[in-house]
Amino acid sequence: MAEIRKDGYINDKFVLIPTVENKNDNLFGKINNKSDKQNDENNCSYCSRNGKISDQLILSFVFKDGILQRLYNSDDRMVENWTIRVYECKNPIVSTNSNHEYSDKPYYKEPAYGYDLVVIPTPEHRISISELSIEQWTNLLLVLQDRVRWLYSQRGVTYVAIYASRGNDCNSAISHPHFHITTFSSIPPIIEKEAKTFHQMMNENGSCPACNMIESEINGPRQLFSTDHFITLVPWAPTYNCEFWICPRKHSTSFSKTSQKEISDLSLVICSSMRGMDNVLGKTDFTMAFHISPEKKNSRQLHWHVEIYPLIKSWSGLERGFGIFVNQPNPEDSAQILGAASRKELARLMGIV
Repeated sequence: MAEIRKDGYINDKFVLIPTVENKNDNLFGKINNKSDKQNDENNCSYCSRNGKISDQLILSFVFKDGILQRLYNSDDRMVENWTIRVYECKNPIVSTNSNHEYSDKPYYKEPAYGYDLVVIPTPEHRISISELSIEQWTNLLLVLQDRVRWLYSQRGVTYVAIYASRGNDCNSAISHPHFHITTFSSIPPIIEKEAKTFHQMMNENGSCPACNMIESEINGPRQLFSTDHFITLVPWAPTYNCEFWICPRKHSTSFSKTSQKEISDLSLVICSSMRGMDNVLGKTDFTMAFHISPEKKNSRQLHWHVEIYPLIKSWSGLERGFGIFVNQPNPEDSAQILGAASRKELARLMGIV
């Protein structure tokens, strides 16, 4: 079973050590060989015409009669005309297998208990996540909501992490467009820090720091654009060049309870902003993460949002060694350029131009 280690000497950081299924594999070779993915369209086990499935198929969804319908793995119809599929990873980075190996400081270790799912949003192999249609994004977000609700009902799940990537720099073993959903038995450090800050400010000032940020950013120099329900912006001090966030305009702590109307709006916002990003940066590598609250009984909530990180350049020793991040162009210029392209895509998708 995989394990989570915590540096008990200096940095107090968590590191996930996945299980190595085959220790004879040249792991470094696999990581560095960017052309050796799973792989081209002819060999991709997630494509419709290829019958071999490497991961365990859990659910399929079909869009029929204007409704996204769920099909279980016992339904023969799921082989054909599927819209979205959900798999359980064959080689997960976390596992629900029983393991009770613990150790304390300075060599702190605990089992990496959890679920590791792959969500395939389209049968099409050659399109990118950023090229999904508004309808595809709506269906995908509904499936992500569905899985988040189910996972938070499972024993041992404290946090559900939703994330995706595109490109070789992300070291993904899957070339087909996909999302990951990984659960943990504890709250990840960045989410823990965010939730602690939110909790502290709510107690001290009675106000949400994200709501304060959104109020100050509306129509400001770092806003890309806003709709009735969401604002897209470049943060004041971004970690990555051209990083941008998508935030609910009204205070919201629960992604899984986001309404159908808001999901439709979010699909339009994501579609417009990501296509705008591609128009400005080209099809650069990127990652994205949903920062959602722990949805079990927990006082540490946060204003959920989506963060998109274009991987325009590698980090230098200053960033890696000292945590000082160099951003060029500045956030205001990034927002101006990304905003113009995103608003153009928004108008096109809405049929205005």
